[in-house]
Amino acid sequence: MSLRTTAIVASCLAGVSAALAGGSATALETAVASAPAASGQTPAYDGVEETSLYIRSYDGTRLAVSIYRPTIGGQVEQQRLPVIVTQDRSSDPERFDPIRKYFVTRGYIVVSQDRRGTGASFGTQAGFVNDADRRDAKAVIDWLARQDFSTGKAGAMGCSNQGIWQYGVAALQPASLKAIAPACASPMFFDHAVTRNGVPIFPAKPAPYDGTCPEGTRGGAAPGLPPSPPKPVQSDSDGSLLTEALATRGCTAPMLGQYWLNMPRDGGNGFTGGHPGVDDTPMTRWRNIAASNIAILQLGGWYDAAVAGQIEAQRLFGGRVVMGPWFHGNHVPEGSAFPNAEFDLKALTLRWFDHFLKGADNGVNADGITYYTMNAPAGDEWRTVESWPVVASNSALFLADGALVSRRPQRGTPAEYAPRTVLWFDGKYTPLAHWWPGDMGAADAKSLVHTGAPLVEAVEMTGTPVAHLWISADKPDTNVFAVIEDVAPDGSAYYVTDGMARASWRRLRTPDWGQGDLRWLSGLEQDIAPLQPGVPAELTFDFFPISYVFRAGHRIRLSIATDVGNAYQAAPLAGNGATISIWRDAQHPSRLDLPLKRNGGRATD
Repeated sequence: MSLRTTAIVASCLAGVSAALAGGSATALETAVASAPAASGQTPAYDGVEETSLYIRSYDGTRLAVSIYRPTIGGQVEQQRLPVIVTQDRSSDPERFDPIRKYFVTRGYIVVSQDRRGTGASFGTQAGFVNDADRRDAKAVIDWLARQDFSTGKAGAMGCSNQGIWQYGVAALQPASLKAIAPACASPMFFDHAVTRNGVPIFPAKPAPYDGTCPEGTRGGAAPGLPPSPPKPVQSDSDGSLLTEALATRGCTAPMLGQYWLNMPRDGGNGFTGGHPGVDDTPMTRWRNIAASNIAILQLGGWYDAAVAGQIEAQRLFGGRVVMGPWFHGNHVPEGSAFPNAEFDLKALTLRWFDHFLKGADNGVNADGITYYTMNAPAGDEWRTVESWPVVASNSALFLADGALVSRRPQRGTPAEYAPRTVLWFDGKYTPLAHWWPGDMGAADAKSLVHTGAPLVEAVEMTGTPVAHLWISADKPDTNVFAVIEDVAPDGSAYYVTDGMARASWRRLRTPDWGQGDLRWLSGLEQDIAPLQPGVPAELTFDFFPISYVFRAGHRIRLSIATDVGNAYQAAPLAGNGATISIWRDAQHPSRLDLPLKRNGGRATD
């Protein structure tokens, strides 16, 4: 994993990160709620009191819990209040204490839990947001509903792994859980955090975590974070329980520890006794989530890995999605110039909870997708629709001799591409931060490129682009990495969105939750099949969804590579890399399906 990727992961693994950081208000505020801000936006309390104790989970495991209650003049509020639950108790206090204070001083009780096997909690952490984490969360929520400080209504919030557990606990349908706000997280966890159409997203071990304890894995606040001193529990006055927890808990699994490199979706894990690619992906329990009646606010960024899953979840579960021009953690990329892109997501989340946990009549609209469009006119960057996709039909651009054309080819020769390493973003590409301000020309020079003609008018692309590539290879397998670019009149080329897939994963199936706007490469062990050398096969895959305006005079480019410089992504059957051919004839019409809207009136030229 690159230093850049590691830094991004570490910044968001532990909880409610920059996804709830403040920013300036924009037109998004009126798009989400047309009425004035709910009462309570101004702090009603002047302080926070923290108490901590151990509670028993569903299987008797002791979990360390901190309760943050509002105070006025040093006196704790005695009135019953709604509760917001997180799993970030022992995480960086400089980051998370201000967020807790924000909600507590506005009339909420925040309860933060250490996951089992981490912080001060007992138990063994066997993987990254697993079944025990979900069941522990339900146990905490159910316990809170019985406390005399609670109204019996609970919410949850958090980013990254602190977001994914919320989908999981929603599937368990705790009676008091009424609203959640998962940020920078996808309920299609396996597809957006482990492998992308068969191409590993992050490095992984060749075998899953087996319970052994490598040096340095004890005591971390969360899987994947460096060990840190557990936060003491006040009710454990002599520290004896903490000592016992550390001595008996076993090991903290490494990040994504229950998964392994190049695993099939339904690969079995002998240590956990299940199939983590299925079991630990909340979308497999979509019916339970949809039936829970929990109000779901998803906060995401176009340039994060989770975007497709968040959009698909909104189709299935309802609720609201807010999609900005943001990285993982929901912050604007450094070096970008996206106008009107900042927003106070803490205030938005507060309004959501005020409506669903306090009954505030504040104009919150429960359903829809509010999204940002790159290169839109000033003041028109944010739009709201009821559902995705925004464009009902796609425009096909066929691959010809170095070109993208609208007419289906009648004849054509395959384009051959020998293996070589192409460094996207000068080697800094990561799915958690897939935007770059630089010229893609150097990468394109080593890639297989097809470029369209100059656009006679501005064109908006809002939706999910799809590649249909007929490929053959001289090896049984290959990866295909593809970028859609915006080529300016001066020849400079800029990233718009990307997609990738492994040829042996090419089998498409309709997922259990229905087709929607998603091409689902099953990755089931029975469906993974090598290529027959020299025989063309169709490889279909999605790009990251996007909303982007190509200006008049610009051109659309597709740039293809088979190696972007990460050794852990190599296809085992491809050896040192495959020479591929992209077929471009009437029987094998490779193409892009783009959700284009030819409406120059809404674009900036």
